[in-house]
Amino acid sequence: MKRYFKFLLLFCLVIFSAEIYSQPPKSYRKQMKQKEKEDAKGDDFIQKQVESAKGLKKFKDKLAKLDKDKQDAQASGDQVLVDKIDLKIRQVKSQLFFAKDKIEKKIIKKYRKIQEKEVQKRMKKSKKKANRVNENKPEPLFKRLVNKLNL
Repeated sequence: MKRYFKFLLLFCLVIFSAEIYSQPPKSYRKQMKQKEKEDAKGDDFIQKQVESAKGLKKFKDKLAKLDKDKQDAQASGDQVLVDKIDLKIRQVKSQLFFAKDKIEKKIIKKYRKIQEKEVQKRMKKSKKKANRVNENKPEPLFKRLVNKLNL
């Protein structure tokens, strides 16, 4: 009789333990929901990049138009008009570079937010290490030679 109870108890434990492991844990479900959200963020990230590229297109169109105007002014020989167009070109280029930097910073920020917490920490550590290493690097040889020759 005792053997029967031991066997029955062991059998019940095996069945219940198998039933417990057959259901995914709540943490797994939570991870899957979080992964779905991250995938949606990734799609949004790609869409934002496409929109930002469209925003930069207006600057490129302006530059193309100004370049054509500059060629026309050079052909006519009007140096004052050429100088004015050069000034406009420089202004548009500075606006373009400012907009690019702003977009790149936003993209980097979004990219970092998409990553998991452990990956964010690792990225932060590697960035700090890279900055430390780059700060302690000596100037390149050719720059040092040029600086010595100019003195």
